[in-house]
Amino acid sequence: AHAASVKELHPEIKSVIEIGGQDSKLILLGDNGEISEFRMNELCAAGTGAFLDQQAARLGMDIEEFALKGLEATSPVAIAGRCAVFAKTDMTHHQQEGRPLPDIIAGLNEALARSYLSNLARGRYLRRPISFQGGVAKNAGLIAAFKKMLSLKEGDLVIPKNHMTMGAIGAAIAARGSSCGDE
Repeated sequence: AHAASVKELHPEIKSVIEIGGQDSKLILLGDNGEISEFRMNELCAAGTGAFLDQQAARLGMDIEEFALKGLEATSPVAIAGRCAVFAKTDMTHHQQEGRPLPDIIAGLNEALARSYLSNLARGRYLRRPISFQGGVAKNAGLIAAFKKMLSLKEGDLVIPKNHMTMGAIGAAIAARGSSCGDE
């Protein structure tokens, strides 16, 4: 569904990073816009929107404030991003040390981007331009972390206007072309 929406609305896209509330996906597209590789992480909540919502609530912030706060960082802290429990433990430890909240949040964003790339991209080059889709694409701090870790230039990362609904749009596009029910 995500590939179908990109193929129709953003045919220039070559790779899709999708992070939603419960899972993450990586979709690599061929020159014809068809899927050449698909990977999905659904075993752990670390790095998903639900985990970020939990951490924002734990810090007494709404998710929008949480996302922007990380952009104020001057020295992001090291946080384990592979496991939600370890990430939360690291965040709590850094808070107890008195580290600035923006540095903790930026450290979490960097850990999540690093974990995504390690678990899903696994060293593969993500052809540009890359589309960042799903609700987590609203997180400016995570956008910055991906740009930094992937050494992206202006125009290399596209956040579609409908980034939160690209999957639903793609499902509608696929259904439009389907012969389902035409028996």
